[in-house]
Amino acid sequence: MKKIINFILLLIFYTTLISQEFIVPLNYNPHLINNHSKNESKNTTINTLNLPIKIDVADYFGYPPSEYFTDSTAFCNNEFGFYPFTIGVITLDALDKNGQIYEHAQYTPFPADTLTSCYIRLDSFFVGIPHSLHISDSLYFSFAFQPQGLSDAPETNDSLILEFYDNENDMWEKVWACQGTSLQNFIDSFGKPWKVIMIPIKDDKFLTSQFRFRFRNLASIANNQIPNWNSNGDIWNIDYIYINKNRHWHDTLPVDIAFRGQIYSLLKKYVSMPWKQFLANADEEMITNFSIPYTNFSDQTCNITEYIEIIDLANVGAPYQPSLSALNVPPYTDTVFTRFTLPYTFNTISDSTAEFKITFAINTATIPDTLNQNDTIKIYQRFYNYYAYDNGFPTAGYCLSGYDAKLAYKFELNVPDTIRSIEFFFNSLSSFIDYNYFRLIIWDDINGKPGNIIYQEEKLLPQHYEDLGKFYNFILNEPVALPSGVFYVGFMQYQSSSLNIGFDGNNDAHNNIFYNVDGIWRNSQYSGALMIRPIVGNSPYPYIYVPEHLNNKPKINIYPNPAYTNSTIYIDAPFIDYWELYDVNGKFITKSKDHSFNINQPGFYIIKINGNEFFKLIIY
Repeated sequence: MKKIINFILLLIFYTTLISQEFIVPLNYNPHLINNHSKNESKNTTINTLNLPIKIDVADYFGYPPSEYFTDSTAFCNNEFGFYPFTIGVITLDALDKNGQIYEHAQYTPFPADTLTSCYIRLDSFFVGIPHSLHISDSLYFSFAFQPQGLSDAPETNDSLILEFYDNENDMWEKVWACQGTSLQNFIDSFGKPWKVIMIPIKDDKFLTSQFRFRFRNLASIANNQIPNWNSNGDIWNIDYIYINKNRHWHDTLPVDIAFRGQIYSLLKKYVSMPWKQFLANADEEMITNFSIPYTNFSDQTCNITEYIEIIDLANVGAPYQPSLSALNVPPYTDTVFTRFTLPYTFNTISDSTAEFKITFAINTATIPDTLNQNDTIKIYQRFYNYYAYDNGFPTAGYCLSGYDAKLAYKFELNVPDTIRSIEFFFNSLSSFIDYNYFRLIIWDDINGKPGNIIYQEEKLLPQHYEDLGKFYNFILNEPVALPSGVFYVGFMQYQSSSLNIGFDGNNDAHNNIFYNVDGIWRNSQYSGALMIRPIVGNSPYPYIYVPEHLNNKPKINIYPNPAYTNSTIYIDAPFIDYWELYDVNGKFITKSKDHSFNINQPGFYIIKINGNEFFKLIIY
């Protein structure tokens, strides 16, 4: 948000907010606040890396991986990137490693996050015959970046900075910087929401065995005249850091195929819904088509194989594995992993809850695609006892201004059921503002909008600050039995100050969000989903699950890859129940528990480990 310097301008601007809806950036990171102690790296040694370096964080959530980085202030995620360069970004903002606004934050630019690399061997090259590196080897450092993303834009006085470490003089040297700008201005300037930066390494002082780089950002926050906006701003997203020799100025893209978008659900409307309600109208609730964007980042036409697998986590029945599909994708071309029909409906033996793991993968044998993190998307389709349009992580806050302003969120029962409680995800406003009481309300539907009040409770308060970053469950004084059909849950705020509901910018449910500030119900203008979840059924408590984050899983390494025929292939993993080998057409070849094997036929193969991890293998 623009910094409000002049109080008169502040009053003029603030009056435009009266009696309407608006979006505000967060002043905390809910994941880091609740998980910083167990997600921060405990590694005290600095790793050393060899060229080529390709860093992509598609399978990380939380702190940057200690395999590549030594500090813990940036945030790896798949939430804040706008049309990501590849899935997964590293975000630098105004929040510290604990997910709070920096204590030294101010409305003028201050040092905020730092992303510092491990040691990198820029003195030698170890692929093939080891040899020394020289300036004549045409070394380039490249990365993709984006300001703002799905959050707040950095101000023009703020900046993103790249520095290389000068070992000779024991100092960091700035090699590139960009001043703050909005995402729209950025797109207007470059034609795309991402830009790849090429930095030639031309000075011998950087060709050492302990080369390092770091990104820093200078951030600023709004002043205290609008405390609700004294929040996290100045978002920068970084992706795909690549360092190698024999590059040139126009070598801006990696040789890779990669997903550039995410999908969160195979349901038509919801990210999650009660299993009983799904079964009552399963065919209508299932998505009819989907599209996930991906790109061929290479100068060759690639024959790309697309793969889908759906596994019932209750281990009931065989996994859904439709035939592999393949298509030729021209060089440097965006395309989509799409299905216009999906001849599948979720099914299991449970009559109360269900959970399915869904894997989408793209593979090619045309190019040596050395990164497989961004070739696979895994989601969990959960059917518990609540409705959710959101994925559980807020990218902003949704607010209403005005006395007695009302918010209503639309849901639909396929069969009669009972609302026992409603979960709200409240963001904090600021230490300068206290929450006000609100009235919780449930409405019926009249002509596609909230109608009569079915149930209400007076003078409720949002949770206290120590409960930030979590859903707060308001158990109804009296369970509300509802017939099948549409209903709405929400609130009326008594005062003009807003309640600040968690807002998920990655899932669009704005057609189901209604607000009323003057006696007229209006549809929301903001694309996103409110983090409000009605709980139905026999229990007022939400079904609990433990989220899985891929960066916490043991690493699996398959090498050499690519390999020559009759080479011994090794699977380096802490445990293997079994693995299966398939050819490019999905034909089963063999199965084993051994950690090594041989292949005597060249081609492209898929290795499936423990039934749920997929890796590609190329044999020449």
